[in-house]
Amino acid sequence: MRLLALSVLLACSADKSDTAETLDESLPGFDALGFAVDEVGQFQAGYRTWDITYDPGLGEGERTIRMNLWYPTDATTGVPAVYTLGAEEEDAFLDAPLAVSAHGGTYPVHAHSHGNQGWGATSAFLPVYMASHGWVTVAPDHTGNTLLDNIDPKPTATYIHRPMDMTVVLDALEADDILGDVADTSRVFFSGHSYGSYTTWGSGGATFDVEAIHARCDAGETESGECTEAEKDAFTEDLSDDRVVALMPMAGSYRTDWFGAEGYLQAQGPVLHMGGTMDDRGQAAQYEAMTGIDYAWLELEGGCHTTFSLGACPSLETELGFHLIQTYALAFARAQVLGDTDPMVTGLLDGSETLAPEGVYQRR
Repeated sequence: MRLLALSVLLACSADKSDTAETLDESLPGFDALGFAVDEVGQFQAGYRTWDITYDPGLGEGERTIRMNLWYPTDATTGVPAVYTLGAEEEDAFLDAPLAVSAHGGTYPVHAHSHGNQGWGATSAFLPVYMASHGWVTVAPDHTGNTLLDNIDPKPTATYIHRPMDMTVVLDALEADDILGDVADTSRVFFSGHSYGSYTTWGSGGATFDVEAIHARCDAGETESGECTEAEKDAFTEDLSDDRVVALMPMAGSYRTDWFGAEGYLQAQGPVLHMGGTMDDRGQAAQYEAMTGIDYAWLELEGGCHTTFSLGACPSLETELGFHLIQTYALAFARAQVLGDTDPMVTGLLDGSETLAPEGVYQRR
């Protein structure tokens, strides 16, 4: 569902540089599908951030989230991006000029949802890589569930806010002064890490088990022990976004308490689920249960929960883990969003091509 009635208010948290106001036309466009999915692309990554305020309609007033935006640039030097918590990103430049599109005048779009107590840039390695291949990535900081402001126990509203946040940032991208007319939000590749996997399914068309959710609410068995009537009503609505056409949940738990046994099967696009052998979240059971939909599972031998975010996994070298995730993600996105039929892309996705022995790929 498109939440166009939310009356989004955009408030820039910092002035955009003059160079970020115009398209960089120093280089001609080219076909980015000619670049190998397993190698860094032609571009560097630019980065911008601002605040977005909207009303979720739950009787709690307005909600403000931070928008993180990565995009391709031809700049080779600049001010390093500074993410939430003050972390610098030397591979992304703040307010860098937008490069000419490598995809026929528009920019394909990737949306990402962070994990519990994370922030929009927790898995920044992925949007930086996507930007190098000409993609735009939007990823909010989910207010109330970041490392800086996490509310524990989780309010029931958190499960409503997350998919709403994602629709709002896609709407904000469409309204952006620079990318609004050229970011192609009609076909969005969506990924999420950990709790962001819940967001991925919710935004990607999985249907809620409303009866079970209401029963837990009435029994006081939610994490916070309560639900308002507005929150109960929200789960009867469609919180998905019809712009999402491909889903990539990473290191997410297989939980039927929100979507039931059948709700996952209503996903509105193919699914590539990623997990790690050192982080059992029920991925094998989920693979067996995903009958009747286009569903693939990439299991990283030695992969930990952090392999899909900050790295630092003792049983799988960070660079290798990132390489596997980036390559399969880009191949999946190019196939599903852009219709890419490159032999390596199709080989990776049908299982006939193996990138590394640590990446075990299966497809239903």
